[in-house]
Amino acid sequence: MSDTDNIKALETRVTNLESAVGQILGGAATRAALYSLPIHADPASWPWIFGGGGVRGGGGGGIPDPAPTDFSRLSSSQLESSLHSINSEKARLASLEAQVTQQMDRLKKKG
Repeated sequence: MSDTDNIKALETRVTNLESAVGQILGGAATRAALYSLPIHADPASWPWIFGGGGVRGGGGGGIPDPAPTDFSRLSSSQLESSLHSINSEKARLASLEAQVTQQMDRLKKKG
């Protein structure tokens, strides 16, 4: 395999990985979006000789709204993955809406 073929194969693998991670996260995953995920690490207590809990509550504000996705940077497989995720979410929400509507109708009949 030439260097060009190796690079193309690597690009394909990265695209497939990004697409899979995008489905797990519920949408398209760009490298920028993946690296912007908040990571909260709790350092060990000091001084370490006294032990102490390594768990802290809260801290560091909430998770901000993500920036708009730059669709021009996505490949066709990533866009197809995004559409698949959107359509599956639409189907889930439609099912949930139908269940809520049915329950409301039952409650109206009862009372």
